[in-house]
Amino acid sequence: MSKTYKLLGPNGTYTSEVKGLLGGNKKTKVYGRMDCPTALRYLKKGTYQKNRVFFADKDTAIATGYRPCHSCMREEYKRWKASGTPGTEAYPWKVLP
Repeated sequence: MSKTYKLLGPNGTYTSEVKGLLGGNKKTKVYGRMDCPTALRYLKKGTYQKNRVFFADKDTAIATGYRPCHSCMREEYKRWKASGTPGTEAYPWKVLP
């Protein structure tokens, strides 16, 4: 039997035989690289594990309502911060209630 991974998508969690490329925090709705220094620091402290989620790719993270991390995804974060009107092509991020 092959190993499976629990990933988050727009329709909830699902299992995949392919490991997620990005990690995220379900409390803050932020996604980033697996080697993010901020995430690794909180994982080491033991305060982040219960909120940790994984994504197949950045498009899935965005579609699920997450924004890029300011620490490990600086260019994406700058684009998110400077983006225009929600719902336009320049602003693909979901606006949560």
